[in-house]
Amino acid sequence: MHQVRAVILTGYLEVAKHVCIDGPRLLREMDISLQSLTNPESPLPAATVNKLLERSAAESGCDSFGLYMAECRSFASLGPLSLLFEHLANVREVAKASITYRRYMNDVIHISMEEDSETCVLRLEVLPIAMGVQMMDLMVGSGYRILSGVSADRWRPSSVHLVRPEPKDLAAWRRFYPCRIEFESNFNGYVSPSSSMRLPTLLPDATMAKHAEHLLHLVPLPNPDKVGDSVRRAITLLLPSGKATVQQVASHLGMSPRTLQRRLEQEGVVFGELLNEIRRGLATHYLTGSSRPIIVIGGLLGFASPGSFTRWFVGEFGVPPRTWRAEQEEGELETA
Repeated sequence: MHQVRAVILTGYLEVAKHVCIDGPRLLREMDISLQSLTNPESPLPAATVNKLLERSAAESGCDSFGLYMAECRSFASLGPLSLLFEHLANVREVAKASITYRRYMNDVIHISMEEDSETCVLRLEVLPIAMGVQMMDLMVGSGYRILSGVSADRWRPSSVHLVRPEPKDLAAWRRFYPCRIEFESNFNGYVSPSSSMRLPTLLPDATMAKHAEHLLHLVPLPNPDKVGDSVRRAITLLLPSGKATVQQVASHLGMSPRTLQRRLEQEGVVFGELLNEIRRGLATHYLTGSSRPIIVIGGLLGFASPGSFTRWFVGEFGVPPRTWRAEQEEGELETA
């Protein structure tokens, strides 16, 4: 079971009250105890938290619920990681450490960094079980708070990118992000000048950073990271470029294709099944969570042509993607 730390729900009750829904009732219905929220390190099922946030947004009619949650986060909410981050040399080193130690935050997120002399791109993706609009808004917002907080609010990206459609009310978004926001982007994350990634942290100290790193290794992780989970994250990252093949994923993970397949077999997992699982999750997410054209969605899922995407989709869902989307929209209207 993939888990997140209870700290992810910091401010949940306050935000729920602000948007006029019964937060305690929703927590009970999700089998999340109020007591578990008092310990930020308590493990919670990621799928349950994702469902809670989506339901909270639906019941309140607030499609920026996840962003409101991100506003409640602080740099200190990182727990033990904050001790390391504040002593690293600069924002770039914090971003790199976030990739290395991501599982100390939760085990559903994947972070990647691409950079050249002028631009740095940070991408955040989550496993399909937590791939809700509100969860992603919360993750991206929290990531911004981390990089901004560690630099005493000096780091600012040139743009924030979100796969989700543009919300109805942009007031909270403009208040939270001091930069351009691109909705219905092809990734979740930030684009930043490479120069801003070299901004120093609050208390840069190499010796203290080493001590913090040593202490961090003493903090137990809830579950060992399985190769299947690493493959899921790699597939999610590589799909839009059409490189989610067993060869490319193996290279991404630093192993040979044969070694990768052998390790997957030891976990009772087949690469093709994982690829299909990710595509199914992303397909339904894109079709219900955005107004993107079908041809664009097919490309994001790694299909070379609209026809190949449609054939695959019919095989999985029984109807073409356009028909499936219309049926979902009709169902939502009837429910409303």
